Amino acid sequence: QHYKSITFIEMSLRLPWTRTPLKINDITSTLRTLWGNNECEARCKLATAYRLTHFFGWDELVYGHLTLRVPESDHLLINPFGMHYSEITASSLVKIDLSGNVIHKGTSDFSFQQTGYVIHSAIHGNRPDLNALMHIHSRAGVGVACSVDKIVPICQHSVFIEPVSYHPFRGIVTVEAEKLELAENFAAPSKCLLMKNHGLLTGGGTIEEAFFRMYMFHSVCQAYIDAGYTQRTVPAHKIVSQDIVKSSLEAAAGQVGSPGYLDFRALARQLDSAGYETGYPY
Repeated sequence: QHYKSITFIEMSLRLPWTRTPLKINDITSTLRTLWGNNECEARCKLATAYRLTHFFGWDELVYGHLTLRVPESDHLLINPFGMHYSEITASSLVKIDLSGNVIHKGTSDFSFQQTGYVIHSAIHGNRPDLNALMHIHSRAGVGVACSVDKIVPICQHSVFIEPVSYHPFRGIVTVEAEKLELAENFAAPSKCLLMKNHGLLTGGGTIEEAFFRMYMFHSVCQAYIDAGYTQRTVPAHKIVSQDIVKSSLEAAAGQVGSPGYLDFRALARQLDSAGYETGYPY
């Protein structure tokens, strides 16, 4: 019997609750007039990233956060707290400012979570180069965050996460006092932050880049676990040299251009072919 290969999107459609795809781009003409084309495009991209995070299995119930700066503003788009990532649409995203004020609640009945606001506003406010942030509690990411003091380059994926920054665990982040320490611990040029005993966070100039960095960061964490390096120190001869990391980055930059651009577009096409109507501007 012949078995055809199927994509992760097709596999997800076999689940009873995803047989009828919930389209991502649900922005009406009235909302488009209110928000403008640039914000609507940003909303479609961020909602697509939420769906992809779910399909890759990086989500945890309704927790974790992805944010994207609204073009030409200091406003952020964030998930409505209480919605599953598989439910998030472009219009449901909440628009807030860096002080935590709701600019537009979106089309859901949920507001945003204080923890997400504290973490993301601290970084967005201090890193104008990072328009997009992703914070997840994936199993591999949490495993490494609980067991590894410092991540060293051990595989090809490591090339795309250097240099990694670190932030200690202070409990569930809900207070403004932690914002300063977060900002200090995630300084440029780092775009990957290991939140000790907590999870992973990545940033990028675009949501495509932030997603790409997260894919690579999660893959490195999985490699650590698969190789047994959460229980023993990485042998010196297994560490990839900084010269190789640097030359690999230079070679990759000449091939793919903007980090994550081609990858994200390819994944968005899979969603569109499965009927999710991302609204992604190809």
